[in-house]
Amino acid sequence: MTKLNAIALITAALVANLTFAQTAAPKKPATSHTATAPAKAGAATPDSASAPRTALPTNADVDAYMKRSFGYDPGISWQIVNIRESVVPGIAEIIVSINRGEPNHLYFSAGSQVAFVGQLLPFGPDPYATTRATLKGIFGPARGGENPPIQIVEFSDLQCPHCKAAQPVVEKLAADFPQVRFTFQQFPLPASLHPWAMKAAQYADCAAQMNKDAFWKYVNAIFENQGGIALATADDKLKELATANGLDAAKIAACAASPETDARVKKSMELGESLNVNQTPTVFINGRMVLGIASIPYDGLKNLVQFEVDHAGK
Repeated sequence: MTKLNAIALITAALVANLTFAQTAAPKKPATSHTATAPAKAGAATPDSASAPRTALPTNADVDAYMKRSFGYDPGISWQIVNIRESVVPGIAEIIVSINRGEPNHLYFSAGSQVAFVGQLLPFGPDPYATTRATLKGIFGPARGGENPPIQIVEFSDLQCPHCKAAQPVVEKLAADFPQVRFTFQQFPLPASLHPWAMKAAQYADCAAQMNKDAFWKYVNAIFENQGGIALATADDKLKELATANGLDAAKIAACAASPETDARVKKSMELGESLNVNQTPTVFINGRMVLGIASIPYDGLKNLVQFEVDHAGK
């Protein structure tokens, strides 16, 4: 079964009002399925100090639902990426990857025992203002205008093939909009999906600390060589690419293994999670979340950036 068909199945099932199983998952889960990622604590909503916390389903609840709904097809596998409170009171957000594909968002109401698939959108006359305020916390390597009309921020995973496809698009935007500030934030996906992504993020973070100009060449080199990197050889390959791009491989390797680097990468991931980032690449154009940037016709994407530049501060 193709990824597209699997996603269509889960969407159809949820739209049809299928309910979550509330029993524990079987002791011996089917070998054709995966549900190994631990559920993370839900992010607090702005008024969570006074509002009651949302009742969250457990990993076992979600896994039991997936088994009951899709266990008939050994070609469908899944991974529970996250279970947390959504920004809507009383609604839990469940993020599930089907066949190691892009995450699906399931929003679950415990009171009614139904879920729906979709995306929550900011709303209002200036729908992206809150996101822009949060993005003031960006700290990744940046290039472009010093007093930019708008910011473009990319949360990226260096093992992600979609991020590789997005890189030339971002490069073209940077060339076409030199007045805009482009910032790169590390967001490696879980090791169960991308085994060497965290290591690459640590090396790249160190490259940025040592030479911001060389950082961009280094990132491009990692993307170009994705197919030749494996977890077992990642250190050697990342050092080789560092040397090829004018960086001190030994210093970068030592830096990558430091607690300070680990803390910086995790801080970047936490910033992304606070913005509801859970797939890569996720790009914010003046606070507007844009997914699948490589699949958007470039003229339309360019018009979007120009629109945000023209409406900056309005």
